[in-house]
Amino acid sequence: MGFWRVTNYLTRSDSLLYWGAAYGVLSIGFMMLASNIVGLVVPRGQLIANLAIDAGIALSLVATNRLFGRPARENWPIAVAVVIAVGEVAYALSRPVPDYSVMLIVGVAVRGPLTVATGLALWRHADASHRPPARLAAIFHFAWAATMAMRAVPVLIETQDMHAFEISSVVALVVRLLLSWVIAICLLWMIARQLDERLIRYANCDTLTGLSNRRVMWEAGTQRIAAPDRNGGDVVLILLDIDHFKQVNDRWGHPAGDAVLAMVAKRIGETVRPGDLVGRVGGKEFMILLGTASPVVVADLAERVRSAIEATPIVVAEGYEIRCTISLRCSRTGRGGASWETLIAQADAALYAAKHGGRNRVVDHAALAEAA
Repeated sequence: MGFWRVTNYLTRSDSLLYWGAAYGVLSIGFMMLASNIVGLVVPRGQLIANLAIDAGIALSLVATNRLFGRPARENWPIAVAVVIAVGEVAYALSRPVPDYSVMLIVGVAVRGPLTVATGLALWRHADASHRPPARLAAIFHFAWAATMAMRAVPVLIETQDMHAFEISSVVALVVRLLLSWVIAICLLWMIARQLDERLIRYANCDTLTGLSNRRVMWEAGTQRIAAPDRNGGDVVLILLDIDHFKQVNDRWGHPAGDAVLAMVAKRIGETVRPGDLVGRVGGKEFMILLGTASPVVVADLAERVRSAIEATPIVVAEGYEIRCTISLRCSRTGRGGASWETLIAQADAALYAAKHGGRNRVVDHAALAEAA
């Protein structure tokens, strides 16, 4: 139930549905094994229980590879397990009372490789934030595989009597239940990590463009002004506003407007320098917060952003393309320093000049001040 509730909030949420199905099928298998142990005999119960557990482990492997975005071909151990399971079914149906020792060996041959493959998939997970719970879950998968192997050894060398076999069945069932419980905790740990990352992303990023949001930009700007560059450089920002954006929405609809916003965000990201912070700070407004940069560098960067966006066509309908332009305004703290609010106000003043100067242009607040 916990898996089901979080599926709408996670990436590759279908993997959790596989996990839920896997544990549901495993529960059926374990309950049937438990019923056999306590004397509640179900026709072909041993076979059905084994097949249910086999299916549950196979689903666990699929779920693990789906969760980590691995290709379907990495589920190849399932094909081998299916072949062995078909032989298991044929053997069980061919005898009125199957030999439990044979059923145990065949079951280990099916479940062992699947369990090890799932453990390896968890162990190889490269995402650092999920690695601790993933590797812990992998260790418990390896532990279960080792438990199955140790249980099979006495049967193979024929040193285990029926009474010992029954005791080992109970022990193996309890061990697997405990391991399943711990593995489920590890999975919930990974889910919690992913949910935390998603919440942080929502708190810091604009969902449409993937850029930093207004809060992040305002905090970063305030911090940079409070702790200026050690070399004495100015804090510089560029504000961008998409020209006639409302007309795009009115004529072509909001999907076209979203395409324009995504394109602008992409072109800005491709043009800025490493270390420059880019964010969407309004419906059609973007901001670039620069590190130390001379007026020439700032002007060149702003012009390259403007020309890149102007040169990019956007398909809004079959056979129709539009091109959008932007107005840019630059502002810097200057010799006397300035607060973040002052810096924003200067940029807004430069925007007003850009709009009244015909749009699709770059205006520097310092140039405006000198002209005045």
